Amino acid sequence: MWLNILTRKTLGGLHTDLAGRVLDGAGTPIAGLYAAGAVSGFGGGGMHGYNALEGTFLGGCLFSGRTAGRAAADHIA
Repeated sequence: MWLNILTRKTLGGLHTDLAGRVLDGAGTPIAGLYAAGAVSGFGGGGMHGYNALEGTFLGGCLFSGRTAGRAAADHIA
């Protein structure tokens, strides 16, 4: 029996800029709102690509968390 997986997961998420700031529908950053990890939508086409396994997202989570955290700290400083 042959099986074809149509979708494994959606990997949607919030639209963000390179600093992790969440963008509204017009592409404008929402003041004080940052996202990191899978919620920032990096997974599906990110550094590991289409064939990524669940465990391979740790690097993207750490990197996007660091980036968003630094931007948020700069914002309040």
